[in-house]
Amino acid sequence: MLGKKALHAINALIAMASMPLGRCVTASQLASQMGLSVSYLESLLKVLRENGFVRSTRGPGGGYVLAAPASQMSVWSVVALLDPRPEPQRVTGEAQIDLDAVLGTAFDDHIRTHLSSTFIGDHAQETLAIKTQSPRQILGFGLKPMAPRWVPEAPNSVFQLSQFLGEPTAAWTT
Repeated sequence: MLGKKALHAINALIAMASMPLGRCVTASQLASQMGLSVSYLESLLKVLRENGFVRSTRGPGGGYVLAAPASQMSVWSVVALLDPRPEPQRVTGEAQIDLDAVLGTAFDDHIRTHLSSTFIGDHAQETLAIKTQSPRQILGFGLKPMAPRWVPEAPNSVFQLSQFLGEPTAAWTT
């Protein structure tokens, strides 16, 4: 079967292929979507970047984007990169036939053929696109809105007291 690194890399590429064309996604957005740690995902993205699967952009608005169309990236090319397996030994000659080796070779050939004809773009869907945060959410510090400022209802000086209290009453004049 496939290794976890290969499966996580394939899922990351599918998530990026599900994004609108040309839109970058950050490693932290991908990691939260996939339930992985950011450092682990960044190590996978580094390998994918070094081998031409993704491009990275630094700075605000940066992130990762596919380096080639998803319809041209075979799943097998990712598996071969991240989950290299030793080539099975072919049984030849009149020696005793090892059934495990024969079946294993046939199984590996079938898997390789199928994954070579399956592409990342075949699994990308717009509904699976990562929800990017708005700039306000990204730049905010997670603080609640401030309460409205309290302004006391009192006169500013002794001379404004009569205006504040209204018309003078009989008690005031005596």
